[in-house]
Amino acid sequence: MCLVYHAGMQTHRRRSSKSVLLPCASPNVAGQIYARRMTVHLPETLPDTTYLWGYFLLISTWLIFFITMYSLIGSHWMPVTNNKVLDWIRDDDYYCYVVPVTAVVFIYFVVCNWMGMKFFRH
Repeated sequence: MCLVYHAGMQTHRRRSSKSVLLPCASPNVAGQIYARRMTVHLPETLPDTTYLWGYFLLISTWLIFFITMYSLIGSHWMPVTNNKVLDWIRDDDYYCYVVPVTAVVFIYFVVCNWMGMKFFRH
């Protein structure tokens, strides 16, 4: 616990998990009694492309979802199209079973990865 003396009285401050390694800061002119991490700020002249990455992730997620659903479910009821790729997907049995089984393992991997990140940060 960090003890800070401010205006003759003793106050206690609880340290957050992010500032454990930072030293206790003395009160400055504005009266702040906490340690602050410096962050990098981007200049205002750079265009903000965050929304473009959001649209890219949204479109790619829907595209992968529809392609996967077609290959797992819809292709088995389609007639022969004389297209090599579509007919290969239609006649395939291996990947139709591998993708759902791998998805369960993938979910466990994501949960364990998230839990490890939480343990590391906190």
